[in-house]
Amino acid sequence: MLRAVLSYVAAVVCMTAVVNASLEKTVMSQIVEAAQGAVMARGDFDAPEDVAAYKQEVIESMKRAYGLHLPSLVRIARRTAQVVSLDLGKSSFYVMKDGERSYQVKDIIADYLPHTLLLFTSSTLVSALVGIGMGMRMAKKPGSLLDHTGTHLTMLLYGTPTWWVASFMVLFFVYVLPVFRMGQLRSLVQPDGWFLQALDYLSYILLPLLTLVLVKAWGFAYFTRAMVIPHLQEDFVMAARARGLPERRVLRSHGLRVAAPGIATLGVQAFASSLMGDILVEKVVARPGLGSALFMALGWNDVPLITGILAMILAIYCLSYLFLDVFLSVMDPRISYGRT
Repeated sequence: MLRAVLSYVAAVVCMTAVVNASLEKTVMSQIVEAAQGAVMARGDFDAPEDVAAYKQEVIESMKRAYGLHLPSLVRIARRTAQVVSLDLGKSSFYVMKDGERSYQVKDIIADYLPHTLLLFTSSTLVSALVGIGMGMRMAKKPGSLLDHTGTHLTMLLYGTPTWWVASFMVLFFVYVLPVFRMGQLRSLVQPDGWFLQALDYLSYILLPLLTLVLVKAWGFAYFTRAMVIPHLQEDFVMAARARGLPERRVLRSHGLRVAAPGIATLGVQAFASSLMGDILVEKVVARPGLGSALFMALGWNDVPLITGILAMILAIYCLSYLFLDVFLSVMDPRISYGRT
């Protein structure tokens, strides 16, 4: 746990340094433009020196307002301390909270985070279940048509950018064959009854969900096959078959159980990598979430919101691997941490 905390703090320091270095140049150019506008708005100057002095005064005042008058290391340290203490500041974007506008970054993240976690958690679980089922069938009959098809589809889809696949899914399933809907979480006018409301919600989430499953399920299938096949040649598996155990039980109780730690590792990696890279899918399908909010913040140069969203993604990333360490030590007693 201490290692996870230290890793998170180090990642926040690096993230803050990169964000400051890349966005402060844009902020400085905006400050200069604002100062020029202030000079033109005033207009009553006696000499060119007065114009330059007033412009520099406005620039220095705005730099102090943005905290840019401090040394770079001090700004990074202060911003890191604020992020770690959840003092994320205010954004130029807002969400409705208790009937009023809230510009607090933590309120914006709290509003969008559940939708992002629901999408990527459910897509990882569905991909794992579908992929493990296909992988077990591929391991049962190596060299079969399913085995060859799964191997080639894995090489084709697993390295394909998810946003690229999502673009084709949107073109086909929204415009050519309008099966799914996009652009929001649910319809503005809700149907009556919980069942119809659930169907309405599914009609919006199924498109990004199927996109993520299409790309990731084959990776689970190929990894499961690669993990299970070597164990099926072990003596204890041969003995189980000799005792007359059904092949399905042999695969589930012996092959899959031994491969479970590796599959769990792949699942956590798939979930973490989805948050780090596949979050662009939310932007492609115009689904409200952290991905859409992040790209909106990038367009507005909203530094507090950018920093807050990236810090939240880093926190989930570190917590995912912390959970994986604990889960593996419980699943496999041979794994031990903190011992020499």
